[in-house]
Amino acid sequence: MAIRPWTRRAAAVGLALVMIGVPAALAAIRTITRADALAVANAISLRHGDLPTLKPEPNPNTAQDQRATAALTKCVGGVPDSEAFANTQSDNFVSADQAITISSSTAILPTAALVAKDFAALARPQALTCVLDQLGASLRASLPKADRATSTVARIPSVVPGVAESAAIRLEIVVAVPKGTSTVKVPIYSDVIGFAYGQAEISMNIQQTVDPPTASFERQLAALLLTRARAAIG
Repeated sequence: MAIRPWTRRAAAVGLALVMIGVPAALAAIRTITRADALAVANAISLRHGDLPTLKPEPNPNTAQDQRATAALTKCVGGVPDSEAFANTQSDNFVSADQAITISSSTAILPTAALVAKDFAALARPQALTCVLDQLGASLRASLPKADRATSTVARIPSVVPGVAESAAIRLEIVVAVPKGTSTVKVPIYSDVIGFAYGQAEISMNIQQTVDPPTASFERQLAALLLTRARAAIG
């Protein structure tokens, strides 16, 4: 399970959190070795060709990101990143006005049982509290001193087709930005949608200002990631 830090892009902030589910037919999915894991994970990721109207930007997994991931994983009771064979993330794909940011993450764990353990941890009621607590700390650290933000988190219907289980979370953040004698409130939506396929935990994060992402667009990207997972893993 992984969480990404909040970063300032004009009035927008971003988060990616791995969310997982349980695949329909584990017996038909091949076992991924440690030697193959990185190539498999990279084969699944979103690419610029998938989102050609958006600009790719580097999305490194920094030491700060790793600390945030460890803190959230411990709170939720999930599987630490250190146990994964591979843990990769795509570039951020960003619109010209920086109102939209999209990325994906793929982790390959040693067994499907560990994937199931992660899913069980994320399904617990306390998981949302952990996410919100981590979000609050990251927001306070990243926003300019004059800005204030309020945030909520909730589970939303998943749009991943063709799997027995999947999961989705929506973070809604309202950033209050002082403008002279008044305050402008900017709503930001960050949807994290994911699923499991054998040993793979696959997620995508779609962050959008003003209006929430549409379910039809999210369904399209989820179907693409699932197709790649099937091709890469079997």
